[in-house]
Amino acid sequence: MVPKAFEAGYPNTTGFRKVVKATIMIKKKEGMSDADFIQHYNNVHAQRAVPILQRHGIITYSLTYHLERDRRLIQDIMHNKAKLLDYDAICTFVFPDYLALAKFLYDKEGAELNGDHDNFMDDSQMRMMVGDEYMLIEDGHRMG
Repeated sequence: MVPKAFEAGYPNTTGFRKVVKATIMIKKKEGMSDADFIQHYNNVHAQRAVPILQRHGIITYSLTYHLERDRRLIQDIMHNKAKLLDYDAICTFVFPDYLALAKFLYDKEGAELNGDHDNFMDDSQMRMMVGDEYMLIEDGHRMG
């Protein structure tokens, strides 16, 4: 049983997923190519994280890239008026509650993953946002 303080969602609301979604903004290591960044993040770091996350009840774990190709395409679409974030990737974790997130963050093996950050990212630039997600459309269908 999860203590009430660690439950997901906002009390007395509807439309929220009742999950804890952690969104982390990542800047790649200075001088690293987009291809090397993707290769290391997808095939080394993330693969090491998967079993640790699964051990703590993760619902979803995804990486979204925002690299030179993406920046160029969206600027073309928006006639160079897009106000883009100065980050290279978004790492998204969805947990059932704050207790599961906390257990992952304080997992000894998980903490050891932080040592890999220097191989592909600028840890000093990492930023995080955590909260629940209000759903309006899911799988193409309007929610509520």
